[in-house]
Amino acid sequence: MAVTLPLVPVFCESEIGAAGWLEPLALVGLIPLLWILRDVSPRRAFGLGTWAGGFYFLLALYWLDVAMTTFGHMPRLLSFPVLFLLVGFLALFWGFAFWAAVRIKQRLGIGLHLSLPPIWVALEFLRNYVLTGFPWAGLGTSQVRTLWLAQLASLAGVYLVCFVVVYSNVALEVLLAWYKGRAPLARYTLAAWAAMLAFSGIYSAVRLQGDLVGEKAKMIKVALIQGNLDEKARLRGAAAQRWVFGRMLSQSQMAMQQGAQLVVWPEGTLPDSFSPKINSFLQLARSANALQPLEIPMTGELIIGGITRGYKDSKGFLTNSAFLVDANLKVKTRYDKRHLVPFGEYVPMASVLPYRWFVPDWVAFFVPGPDHQPLEAAVGKLGILICYEAIFPEIAAETVEAGAELLVNITNDSWYGKSSAPYQHLAISRLRAIETGRYLIRAANTGVSAIIDPVGRELSRIPLGLADSDADRINIRQLTPPARLVGTVALLNGTTVYGLIGDLFAWLCVLVSLGMLTLTFIKKKSVEQEPDST
Repeated sequence: MAVTLPLVPVFCESEIGAAGWLEPLALVGLIPLLWILRDVSPRRAFGLGTWAGGFYFLLALYWLDVAMTTFGHMPRLLSFPVLFLLVGFLALFWGFAFWAAVRIKQRLGIGLHLSLPPIWVALEFLRNYVLTGFPWAGLGTSQVRTLWLAQLASLAGVYLVCFVVVYSNVALEVLLAWYKGRAPLARYTLAAWAAMLAFSGIYSAVRLQGDLVGEKAKMIKVALIQGNLDEKARLRGAAAQRWVFGRMLSQSQMAMQQGAQLVVWPEGTLPDSFSPKINSFLQLARSANALQPLEIPMTGELIIGGITRGYKDSKGFLTNSAFLVDANLKVKTRYDKRHLVPFGEYVPMASVLPYRWFVPDWVAFFVPGPDHQPLEAAVGKLGILICYEAIFPEIAAETVEAGAELLVNITNDSWYGKSSAPYQHLAISRLRAIETGRYLIRAANTGVSAIIDPVGRELSRIPLGLADSDADRINIRQLTPPARLVGTVALLNGTTVYGLIGDLFAWLCVLVSLGMLTLTFIKKKSVEQEPDST
């Protein structure tokens, strides 16, 4: 199943199956496990499901070891246990899904075709929130590049796509069981499966060929600046700050010369932090000597990813911010990242955990911003998603509900090297465009930067720009040259069905799953059930 996600194996430097031809395997990938589960106990189903989930998440998330060892300088004696701990935790969701489905079948006589899809959705929905949430590598994400199926996300979010993927596996396993003589032909199950795919095909055909923009939509020209500032260069200090600013600003000026009205820099572009009260980048531009040599006037606005450092009660704190800057480099407003990365930007339950035993006193943690309100730019309302926030459907939906006309995702994926992570992160971001019916522009420090339309099509991209070196540390001469991407997008105000109903479908799956599971503790085990013929 893991090969249906964007994948860069450890022995490769490029993505396999980039065209999406492996994605249909997700519709059949669970069949071997479902075949085995026909004759096992719930406890056995839990064990098999957990092992299967463990292999899936290990293949999907191996790149976390790169961040921990290459940039976190964690020895592999520690990084492997941490990785396996996370993988094991995520695998439990698979184990519980199969345990619950088999238990429901044995106690209530309800087939897996009716129980497993809603249970799976309910658990992926739970994974979106438990311990602050980590919904990465959900089965719905596997279909992002299969646009005819991914369009279902505009109706009920990624959760509906997940439901169809799981139902497809169950239906085809039932068909295989009939062919092998293990069960009668499940006509209603197969008919429902065929109806799902037919509806998805018709709906997507209408949506993909329809007019997404309309005559009254405002068109603007945007630019994404990919600085290709590999973390291996370890750019720190005032000199690096000036050099980076000059490198990015010169690209921005050239983009504005091409007509860009909005220029976007990635997350945390500038290596040093700023005061939370900063109101202008003009002095930094002058010290970088970047404005004068090019003699190109600034005509548009900038989104600059940076970090602020403040103090409260003599303790330092940080914010991961996106600054909206005008043509005179004055700060108009900013968005502070609200959904922080646990153990990356802050320590959960810091008042309880003895984190100061292993974190130096001088280390400051990030604090979340107040809300997900869009930024009021001259061109329109911009919904900002900083890095990790793009993996959460509700955050993009919330900022669109607040009036965002364009989604702007800024990120720094260079921490993960030449791995699956940048491509998986991009794929997840594409779902946010489909769910909300908005254009999404994505500026990534070393890639992959891209412009996505409201149906999830990747209109253009800047490829991965990591330095071509295996060394743990490089100098600036080894950095890949910066790149820029200029394109036209529309500012949109309409809403999708998902925008209207939110996570209602996921909540219904939760209620149905809880209802069935509760009944298994009330009703005694069914006596020899008749073979499932539904």
